[in-house]
Amino acid sequence: MQDVTTVKKIIQGGYGLAFYEDKTVFLPYTAPGDKVEFSVEKKKGKVLFGRIEKILEPSSIRRPPECPNFGKCGGCHFLHLDYEDEIKTKKSMVLETFEKIGKFKPVINDIIPSPSRFGYRNHSIFRTDESGRPGFFMAESDKVIPFPQSGCLLLPKSMREMIAGLGNDSLKPNSEVRVRIDKFGAIHFWGLKETFSPPDILMEAGGYLFPISPETFFQVNTLLNSKLIELVLSLIRKRINKIVDLYCGAGFFTLPLAGKTTQIIGIEGAEKACENARAAAKLNKIPNTNFKRGNVEQKFKKMGKVNLILADPPRSGMAKKVIEEIVRHKPEELIIISCDPPTLARDSSRLIQAGYTPSDIYLIDLFPGTFHIETVIHFKKTE
Repeated sequence: MQDVTTVKKIIQGGYGLAFYEDKTVFLPYTAPGDKVEFSVEKKKGKVLFGRIEKILEPSSIRRPPECPNFGKCGGCHFLHLDYEDEIKTKKSMVLETFEKIGKFKPVINDIIPSPSRFGYRNHSIFRTDESGRPGFFMAESDKVIPFPQSGCLLLPKSMREMIAGLGNDSLKPNSEVRVRIDKFGAIHFWGLKETFSPPDILMEAGGYLFPISPETFFQVNTLLNSKLIELVLSLIRKRINKIVDLYCGAGFFTLPLAGKTTQIIGIEGAEKACENARAAAKLNKIPNTNFKRGNVEQKFKKMGKVNLILADPPRSGMAKKVIEEIVRHKPEELIIISCDPPTLARDSSRLIQAGYTPSDIYLIDLFPGTFHIETVIHFKKTE
């Protein structure tokens, strides 16, 4: 007989939290109120990581997922919930994460949903199995789960159709393929056999054009990218003398922010991304930008007086030394953007201890179907 438990709530990472005897149980693809039979896949002290074997009594908010691969493919986590319940769950996860890790209770101004739960991604990396069939990895595995006949619903229909039309003459077994859709709706692949792949493509967000190399990061939600830029700009309520954009990437925020300041400096470690940013500034005819490539902490040390700092760090968050440099520069305002609540909560706690107060917090759902959500925090120096 399998072990039985009831899921209490969903926590960061998309796991259902439950209890069994004197142990805590984490179960993916569950909903609050699910009564399930489960098996244990991994143990860590009194914490069990399990999987559902059978749903004995489904939660009142559980719904049939629209993708037949849900629960096998590791790409989505919440397709068994209505989108409204997914949004509520994400908000609850962020609040709890900030209270537990950041040690403060955030007040969220608003949560901005995606106009569509599906078809929003402009970029994906998929794999092929030993037979050359495209798909995504199973969660925490290197086993490829081939796409269903309808393709991955997170991708635009035109992209799904192009992937479905790829044959054995294009796909190499056990390989990785990158696919992106540009501002014109053209679809480009990197990693196919005997196929020309452009050195960069043209993307658009907020009315700005961005030349993007294949490996350069660009926000994936075409439906919300301009809204994200609009949100960030709305937080700056006066003209700023000098802005520094840490982890600036291809200039996604740097270019729009240039209209709010006399001078803006973007710092980025990736060479291609920095080249893309410089090309974007030239293409959009924005002269008051300056991009520096290199270690963020080292380049930031030489900035002099800074009035506002924006940072969009990787999921690992900001290094402690970078935060120390931010504090040393004493900017009047900070805007931090992150899709990883735990590291953002950690970094926010350090900034609060250093005398900064979060004045605005917004959630914007750039990643429907998954447990990820973008958080934008506006800090002000405490008087």
